[in-house]
Amino acid sequence: MRWFVLVLLFLGMVINFADKSIVGLAAVAIMKDFNLSYAAWGLVGSSYYWLYPVTGIFGAALADRHGAKKILGFLMLTWAILQFGVLAITALPLLILYRVLLGVFEAPFSPIAYSHANKWFPPKQRGFANSVVVSGGTVGAMVVAPLLVALIATLGWKVAFACLGVASIVWFILFQLFTKENPVAVYKEKQKEKKAKLEKIKLKDFLLVLASPTALFTTLAYFSTYFLVVWIAIWLPIYLVEVVQMSAVQMGYGVAIIGVTSMIIYIGVSMLSDYLYKKNQNWRLSRVYLVAGAMITGALFMASIAVFQNPIWVVFAMCLAKGLTYAILPIGPTIMINELPERGGLMTSILTSSGNLAGIIAPLVTGYLIALAGVNKIAGYNLSILFMAGLVLVFGILFAIFVRPVLSKKNEDEHGNELAEKDELEPGSAPV
Repeated sequence: MRWFVLVLLFLGMVINFADKSIVGLAAVAIMKDFNLSYAAWGLVGSSYYWLYPVTGIFGAALADRHGAKKILGFLMLTWAILQFGVLAITALPLLILYRVLLGVFEAPFSPIAYSHANKWFPPKQRGFANSVVVSGGTVGAMVVAPLLVALIATLGWKVAFACLGVASIVWFILFQLFTKENPVAVYKEKQKEKKAKLEKIKLKDFLLVLASPTALFTTLAYFSTYFLVVWIAIWLPIYLVEVVQMSAVQMGYGVAIIGVTSMIIYIGVSMLSDYLYKKNQNWRLSRVYLVAGAMITGALFMASIAVFQNPIWVVFAMCLAKGLTYAILPIGPTIMINELPERGGLMTSILTSSGNLAGIIAPLVTGYLIALAGVNKIAGYNLSILFMAGLVLVFGILFAIFVRPVLSKKNEDEHGNELAEKDELEPGSAPV
């Protein structure tokens, strides 16, 4: 059952990021329909994240109290309604309103999904489990790009958006009918214990946890990587067409190649992290140094495309830049949950929502830099690329220096193994 839950979380992330990124794939058509400038397009990209940090935290806190199944189901239904509502968009203000509302209801999915996967897998498998969830984002944003481009070309961008609404409804039915909230009956008792503890956590103590070097610099590393996440979703398709001189079809396949290759890379990094953790139980080596090294290397490859803009090199460098830099996305939630296990959903929501502040800034910065460059659009794109690479490089280094995760007072490994063993010894208590 844990693998079925993981597959559905993966598919949920596919839909989540397809919803986010289809606007970038349809950028040329949308900008033409509404006669938008680059600055206005940056506003459209940014609007998705205006309320994202707030609702991400709020939604994950609700899931901690009322269960992931109910909240995720509600979120998925709202996505469907909004995607069908795209058919009624006739002007820029309605497009922005749609993007704002989509961000409001999509924000909680990632932190809740990470926390939900955390419940179903023991510590030695959580890096891999989270990487599978993260990979759903890559599939949704990039691997299915040729399909989405084809839908946009044949049916129009509005109908293509509505097709994603149908996918949301199918996911809702599968998740509600064929999964349960917790893996074993004994875990429900632990959830009751945790709920009782929620009332005892003092705000001051909680803020001290958030201000600790481990939580702070993990969040900042995540924040820096999200500049790249958002740039890929909003600007990469246009960059490949306007700067690298790819056709629309070549762009679709280029995005898919980057998505598939990068997904293999960061899943591989996560599996290596799990292997090192299982072997030596050393958080610094397995979770911190490995991820920091990957981020730093990825930042250098990202910077290289500002110098070498041959199409083959750009695709190759973006594969490595995205794959290595994204290593923080599955490992970061594991580190944050470890800091306060009884509030796993809330901790991951703070991580993802703080990181998504980059979503507000990144599209605006890129749009401003391109507009500022005037007729020399390539210079504007290059400045945005170097800015992102520098940000990831700096915070990757700080992440390596200051993040020092430790096991909580209740030995996390024993807790995870207890659940795993219980799941195997008492299959009747798990959902079928």
